[in-house]
Amino acid sequence: MKRFTILFVALFVSVAVFAQQAENYIQVNGSAEKEVIPNEIYLAITLDESDSKGRQAIELQRKQMISALKAIGIDTNKSLSISDLSSSYYKRGTSLAVAQYQLKLSTSQQVIAVYDALGQLGISNIDIVRVTHTDIERLKSECRKEAMVNARTIASELAEAVGQSIGECIYIYDSNRGVTPTYYNDGVMLMRAAKSTNEMIVEEPVEFKKIKLSYSVTTKFTLNSK
Repeated sequence: MKRFTILFVALFVSVAVFAQQAENYIQVNGSAEKEVIPNEIYLAITLDESDSKGRQAIELQRKQMISALKAIGIDTNKSLSISDLSSSYYKRGTSLAVAQYQLKLSTSQQVIAVYDALGQLGISNIDIVRVTHTDIERLKSECRKEAMVNARTIASELAEAVGQSIGECIYIYDSNRGVTPTYYNDGVMLMRAAKSTNEMIVEEPVEFKKIKLSYSVTTKFTLNSK
């Protein structure tokens, strides 16, 4: 019985000491942001017989589209794919009425060239559906790590202000799991600007709004007396 009492007291003292030490900490939030120029742009191109002059067959529009894309340097074998085929048919005949294609590009200049080239063919149903970056996962990881580094820097500065220093990190809360990059204007915003001079109007390069990565962490560091 005496031995049990001694063990119980020792356990109680250990828990009390741990609780006291655990309370000697500083809690801070760290955040980081990164802006990335997208290098993967996905377009949805819809071919619709009802939109074309003279109701050209989808097959003819497809051939004209591919020729136009190749003419501006697009490798259609790698970049162009069928994403949807309509099940609607005309009452006369069995020709396909609507077909949708996905086109993968890498620069805003290519996007503008595609809009211009296909617009000349009367193909105007083009939408930018998604933008991303080939190294987006690595960039997200870097941004998250930077948020953690910033949290440690803040904790160290605050502790130093009261004559103390920080020790090990005893708590990390990452609320960013599943967080996707923030895009502007529901995915993308294409900017095309022009500036005038005394002699001529000069068109500025076309650019996409950058993808914004934003991460934050909550941390706790132990405090040590200097």
